[in-house]
Amino acid sequence: MKEKNYNTNHPDFKIPVSVVFLGPPASGKGTTASYLENQYNIKSVSPGNIFKKIRNENSELSKLVIESTKNGGLCPDWLTNEIVKTESLNLIKLGAHSITLDGFPRTKQQLDFLNQHFDVKLFVYSSTHWMTLRKMATNRRNCKGCNKVFSINTKPTCSNSSSECAIISKKNWETRWDDHPDFFAKRYNTYKKETLPVVKEVSKYSNFIKLDLFDEKNYETIISLLQPLT
Repeated sequence: MKEKNYNTNHPDFKIPVSVVFLGPPASGKGTTASYLENQYNIKSVSPGNIFKKIRNENSELSKLVIESTKNGGLCPDWLTNEIVKTESLNLIKLGAHSITLDGFPRTKQQLDFLNQHFDVKLFVYSSTHWMTLRKMATNRRNCKGCNKVFSINTKPTCSNSSSECAIISKKNWETRWDDHPDFFAKRYNTYKKETLPVVKEVSKYSNFIKLDLFDEKNYETIISLLQPLT
């Protein structure tokens, strides 16, 4: 995708978004967003990933994030909105033509914020049975060496030849704190309570589609709806 300069200071400016990915945890949102970034250079903004980094900091903000999410809850809307907007604007100012949003919005307040500040081309909703999602989450691992996310059911590959890479050194495979079965159930309950009403509202939009993101063939459906990618 070609870079483009925007006048982000214009009062009517809205942040251009190629795709908003909605759906429960472990439903393929991040994997598909990563595909679009790797293949078409459409940068991805994931509040979940941003908050995971903040959790590891020694700060008052990290304490707020940990407290908000310790029982499967969500971070405050004001914080999520600000982080998503700031990260998105930074990418646009660096020359990105458009971005994807992975797991935002998750509440009605976040949806209102999205409609006010972002110009979305396509909403993609990914959904499957929660037991399948639970299995996907509990089989998911992180690579400490290259930060790649992979499933223990598939043979992981990594371009990092360092012996420190967790994919090469199996003993260093890392399970995300929020992928443990009991905690995943709490996350899913929060999704049903907070995010399903958002999905119901967005499903009324003309640019809403529902796809199985576990089926990579559907990536081409997304690409066709985003044409031209310029």
